[in-house]
Amino acid sequence: MRGNKLIRLALACLVTGLVAVAQTGMPAQLAPANTREVVDAAGRRVALPQVVTRVADPWHANNALVLMLGGADKLVATTVQAQRQPWLQRLYPRIVDVPAAFNAAGDVNLETLIGARPDVVLMAYDGTEPRWAAAVGARGIPIVLMPNTSLQGLQITARLTGEVLGEAETRVAADFVRYFQHNIERVEARTRALTASQRPRVLHTASAGVLSVDGRGSVIDDWIRIAGGVNAAQVDGIGRPVTLEQVVAWNPDFIIVGSAPNPQSRDAILRDPRWGQIEAVKRGRVLVNPSGAYLWDRHSAEAALQVLWAAKTLHPELFADIDVARETREFYARFFHYALTDAELASILNATPP
Repeated sequence: MRGNKLIRLALACLVTGLVAVAQTGMPAQLAPANTREVVDAAGRRVALPQVVTRVADPWHANNALVLMLGGADKLVATTVQAQRQPWLQRLYPRIVDVPAAFNAAGDVNLETLIGARPDVVLMAYDGTEPRWAAAVGARGIPIVLMPNTSLQGLQITARLTGEVLGEAETRVAADFVRYFQHNIERVEARTRALTASQRPRVLHTASAGVLSVDGRGSVIDDWIRIAGGVNAAQVDGIGRPVTLEQVVAWNPDFIIVGSAPNPQSRDAILRDPRWGQIEAVKRGRVLVNPSGAYLWDRHSAEAALQVLWAAKTLHPELFADIDVARETREFYARFFHYALTDAELASILNATPP
């Protein structure tokens, strides 16, 4: 009789494991008593230590989000690009001393990562896992995948990052999401009624070469739409190479220059006579996108400010009461616990180093 019970128990465990594999694509693991589980963007149940104290973050933008949530001292591995962010250095000088286990392209130095002994790796997820995921997972290091293609996904990422980091960070994440959603609602309450003819065409450049643009199905496309514009780039995804002939045909009303070095890229457009036939250039509407702890226009904490800045930029009369400078000061004080000077505020809004 006892043998039959053991057999039934074994079969039940086997069935549970097979269901987990079918649902997540990965084998199920029985979580020990000293672990907890989170469900990531791929729907996987990931076992973590009850208390996470060591975090590897190969996602450039998410390093600033971790800082905002209050978990930066848990970073034990970061990226080269995150270390090079001037404003992240200003807000969190220790970032330059955190081992850079990941390069600008997102590839890993496995030896450095293993040496950092992370409890968890936080990773952007667009439907595919990074090339190094299997090698890291084979060493028993859990990876939590987080969405990175929309503003809604950014809010999920904030909550999930907080959940991974701990209770205090979870509370900050909830506060941030409320603030972010409030800003979106403030803007959409006014832009929702705009007709198609009232929505300017907006081109957002993605690299120093300026002929790389951000198209549909992206965070950029989201904030352009929310702010009352239309994405002029008739391409899908981010960082897509285009020709000047395509840009001329799209004839954007605004050109927003994103990705460092923003001011230099703007100057390159204005100096090149070939751009002079475009409506945005004719009307003096070639603008530098603000940049702080990370690029405002990307999947970053400061996207909560980006929706306000973009709305004010595209529709200054409609948003005459929105003071972006004041909003920025308050955001930094509230979420980064940093009081901006006038010079520092100007550097963020003009995308120059502090």
